[in-house]
Amino acid sequence: MQLRPHRSNWHPMARRRIRSDTGLNPHQKEFMEDTTTKFLHMSTGFGGGKTHSLIKKMMQLSHLNRPYHGGLVVPSFTDFTKDVLPELEDICDKSSIEYHHQKKDNWIQFPWTQGKVYVVSAEKKIRGPTWAYACINEVTLLTAERYKETIGRIRKKGAKCTQLATSGTPEGTGHWLYDVFMENPMKNSRVIYGDTRDNAENLSPDYIQSLMDSYDSVMLDAYLKGMWVNMNGRRFYYNYEPDRHHDKQIKRDPEMINQIAMDFNVDPMAASIWNFDGARVLGFDEVKIMDGDTEKMCIALKSRGYVPDNSVIYPDPSGNSRSTKGRSDVKILKDHGYEVVFRPTQPRHRQRQLNMNNLFEKRKILINPDKMPGCKKDFAAVSVDVVTLGKAKKDQNLTHFSDGVDYMCDILFPFSGKKPQIRSQQYR
Repeated sequence: MQLRPHRSNWHPMARRRIRSDTGLNPHQKEFMEDTTTKFLHMSTGFGGGKTHSLIKKMMQLSHLNRPYHGGLVVPSFTDFTKDVLPELEDICDKSSIEYHHQKKDNWIQFPWTQGKVYVVSAEKKIRGPTWAYACINEVTLLTAERYKETIGRIRKKGAKCTQLATSGTPEGTGHWLYDVFMENPMKNSRVIYGDTRDNAENLSPDYIQSLMDSYDSVMLDAYLKGMWVNMNGRRFYYNYEPDRHHDKQIKRDPEMINQIAMDFNVDPMAASIWNFDGARVLGFDEVKIMDGDTEKMCIALKSRGYVPDNSVIYPDPSGNSRSTKGRSDVKILKDHGYEVVFRPTQPRHRQRQLNMNNLFEKRKILINPDKMPGCKKDFAAVSVDVVTLGKAKKDQNLTHFSDGVDYMCDILFPFSGKKPQIRSQQYR
């Protein structure tokens, strides 16, 4: 589609034709061509060109609704600075479009209209002037309340195209966006789906393969194809299946280094012990101490033969700054001579879930169920908090063992094929 600027003496750029359809893949073109749907959403996988499409849609709507104002809603101003603004600059640079970004009040103005695009963060309640249209980047990261507040701003009398255009990657059938577009669709709403592979020419050669290596088949439907998927209800470890992941023959291999996954809690202190053959982790033992602390855990591990000379511990990263008693938890492990490997910060729950379920699908995690009742229970029973998408913490008897396994696997099987920044400390 060609955007033809209205006749105006406001800016010399207003007489220049601006191409908005160059270099677009099929779902991006479809997104641009629809100017009649009131609530338009583009759902694509990672790398599907969501932000690029939304910016061009924003430019299109600013032209169609000249001279009225519009809005751009982002999850945070940090997201705008790191994600949206560089893409906007690139698009305008390639099209020789001179735009103005007023940083103090955070608005954008294009040369074909006197109307402004107000950039608003979803971190706070959305207030501001009346808009003719709005766009939302990464809408699945917003709450339903912010979406409704955005709808409430689009009320400019005389606007030609009062569209709310959004883009994002689907986050499961339990997400509020699925309800308003699929389960109970709003009147005059539409979803356009986009496959990441259709945008391959704009991605690095190994990007799509890295997605296929990093996600299980369920998640590939969402994060590669842009489809809404059911993640087996609310189970956090939805790919865990006893028939596929239990092996009563697993036992300690004295020739291997013991891999110890540890979560720091007082009641209980929990550790699970694993063999690692370079391709899989094989669980064969657990240590659980009620009303315990890290000092008691070290003593218990040594009493079972898991000593510093044959063991590596993967603890909760927060243990480097907190303590169950006096010294930091990592300092206690260090004083006992153990090698300790951990990330500077905890990986996000969502990242942990995707990584672990990918490993379960590929049978890279196996346990001896008779020796690991804590892990077995966690893998089967830990659920997802529907609000935070993290682990539900209502049952105080769950998550202790699985949290430690998450941390260990995040190091041994780096998510997305990228080696995480880690710290390793060993003291003799």
